[in-house]
Amino acid sequence: MNTFNTAKTAQTTNVWLTPRYVLDLLGQFDVDPCAATVRPWDCARVNYTVEDNGLLMPWEGRVWLNPPYGNEAEAFMERMSNHVGGGLALIFMRSDTRWFQRCVLHRARYLFLWKGRIRFCRPDGETHGNQPNAPSCLVAWDNTEAPLLHTLQNRGYGKVAVL
Repeated sequence: MNTFNTAKTAQTTNVWLTPRYVLDLLGQFDVDPCAATVRPWDCARVNYTVEDNGLLMPWEGRVWLNPPYGNEAEAFMERMSNHVGGGLALIFMRSDTRWFQRCVLHRARYLFLWKGRIRFCRPDGETHGNQPNAPSCLVAWDNTEAPLLHTLQNRGYGKVAVL
């Protein structure tokens, strides 16, 4: 059963962790406004959970954003697209959505088209979810992320698009 982008039930979850290998490729982050409450690893120095409401907390420095894959994604992407200080968002390549058009295509500087599909982790960190029904991409609004994205491209992880 594919639980990505489906209604949340007792058997499904809206919590999907970024795999450790992806984070290792991207370097250190200062803030993760969408950290899982239960997580085997941190994605940033400061991690805000749903209890903290990362939308209301300060975002300083380089931000890591793997937003919830539900209706909340739009508010997080809106805030990220206006954040000054750098960072990356890891999202599904949903170019047909209103928030993707506004926050990514009209505001971002770089889009990294990930090769293949990232299998995200469940909160235990070990069990990978099913094959997602959409490819993932990294979004950068700041030029400081360009060297990293080009390095990922040179290593064969995907392709950089300059917007």
